[in-house]
Amino acid sequence: MELIRIYKGKLVSAKDLYEFLEIKTEYSHWIKRTLISRFNEGEDFTSFLTKSTGGRPSKEYLLKLDTAKKLAMMAKTEKGDQARAYFIECEKTLEALVNNKRLEVFMKLEATKGRLLQNIQNIGGTEADYIQIDYKGCKVFFNSEPLPDEELPLILLKGRDFATEMTNEQFKDEDLGLEDVERLNTRHHQKVREMLIENVRKAPESFKPEENIKKLKE
Repeated sequence: MELIRIYKGKLVSAKDLYEFLEIKTEYSHWIKRTLISRFNEGEDFTSFLTKSTGGRPSKEYLLKLDTAKKLAMMAKTEKGDQARAYFIECEKTLEALVNNKRLEVFMKLEATKGRLLQNIQNIGGTEADYIQIDYKGCKVFFNSEPLPDEELPLILLKGRDFATEMTNEQFKDEDLGLEDVERLNTRHHQKVREMLIENVRKAPESFKPEENIKKLKE
């Protein structure tokens, strides 16, 4: 459960923390007394101006997780202890994500697919063309209705990435039309499927889906 929103997995709004801790001191005084006087801007936190409707711009502060944890400790309240424990768990989750090879390969596949979309658009295709081409490749890979990429085990993510990357590679040296791309992408997924069956002795559809990788990112 998200007690306090964490931006980009590592930043916390000082205002969000202030409101969660239910600080009685005025916000601007709390910032000066507990943040600016004790921590270093650029190292422990960053600040920026935001536009407000009909008023002067206000200054916002984004805290690093470790800084947010220290401010929570300084509150010396039950809310502070709750926030600190929450930030510790978030740090553990972040560390686990950094070391998660499945997530790393999933993100690589997303980037490879993004390049395929761009290559297709560069020859006059649309996002709908890309979806069709990618889906047909997936369907051949599984010899049936495919699993979503976010549920694929590591080896199938790598297989999908390899097949799609081979399709991207052929854009470099060949003048391709949409039908050519669909044919090549289908063939590449078929080849990777055959390679898996030959070397791992399992077809892609024999693998069980794993936990949705997107949930691990949240």
